[in-house]
Amino acid sequence: MSPLFARQSPQDAPQAAPADHRDRSHPRRTPPESGSISIDVEDWYHILDSPAAPPLEQWDGLPSRLDANLNRLLELLDRHSVKATLFWLGWLAERNPALVRRSAAAGHEIACHGFGHVLAYQVGRRAFTEDARRGKAVLEEITGQSVTGFRTAGFSTTDDTPWTFAQIKAAGYVYDSSVFPASRGHGGMAGAEVRPHVIHTAAGDLLELPQSVITILNRRVSFFGGGYLRLAPRPLIRWGIDRLRRAGQPLIVYVHPREIDPGHPRLPLSPLRRFKCYVNLASTMPKLQWLLADYRFITLRELAEQFWPSDARRTAA
Repeated sequence: MSPLFARQSPQDAPQAAPADHRDRSHPRRTPPESGSISIDVEDWYHILDSPAAPPLEQWDGLPSRLDANLNRLLELLDRHSVKATLFWLGWLAERNPALVRRSAAAGHEIACHGFGHVLAYQVGRRAFTEDARRGKAVLEEITGQSVTGFRTAGFSTTDDTPWTFAQIKAAGYVYDSSVFPASRGHGGMAGAEVRPHVIHTAAGDLLELPQSVITILNRRVSFFGGGYLRLAPRPLIRWGIDRLRRAGQPLIVYVHPREIDPGHPRLPLSPLRRFKCYVNLASTMPKLQWLLADYRFITLRELAEQFWPSDARRTAA
């Protein structure tokens, strides 16, 4: 077995609810040289945890920029022959079924970002579970395909919500990509395992594919998605990717369609949130073009299969 996934001792294991036990021994392959591009399919007004963000009841009355922005991303991916993982909000999928089908027909993985963009630690277990199930049902109805991957809104799985893993598994997902193993504005699990690992829950085993982070001066940081990607210069991102590879971690990039659209409407956010949400929007597309030209990418579903093959999943079932 690769030392990358050596079993941790009980005294070193992170504390969680009794039904959720993390175990790194199960995946048996070392990481590939490829990484994954993931797109959290949201519109410009899907800003979390701010009183300025409109509630779901008002979304239908707002102008959408999703079609143009997502199509630009799909065209970019097609030019580089790269397949990505699209974490769709079920609410948006219901209103854009043709765009969902176009994404699937192009070979991209359709995964779920929930239905109504809820933060797990705000809405609680029942509402979170209903949201995860509803989003999955919407996407499977549109595509006629099984949806196996999930990501919480805002990486909102935290140390205070260990129940999310069992609920994600119970909703029918095979892998999750909700853990941000560093401190951040909402969500974040600063002490979480940084490499792909299997989480044992009362509902069954779930593969976790955490967001990519590296450690600098004893602090975990990310240069690989959202505002982090927009702020970091290319040499720093390249250096960070080299660090990931030396540590045996896959590169997982995440972006939102609004981040390639500097002209999108602005919400009246606080100065700090305005900076985080809107800084360097013009840099996103050039950085994606560079990443796609210089690195190899596969879908998260393919990455999950390399870390935790289906035959091993059947053995564990």
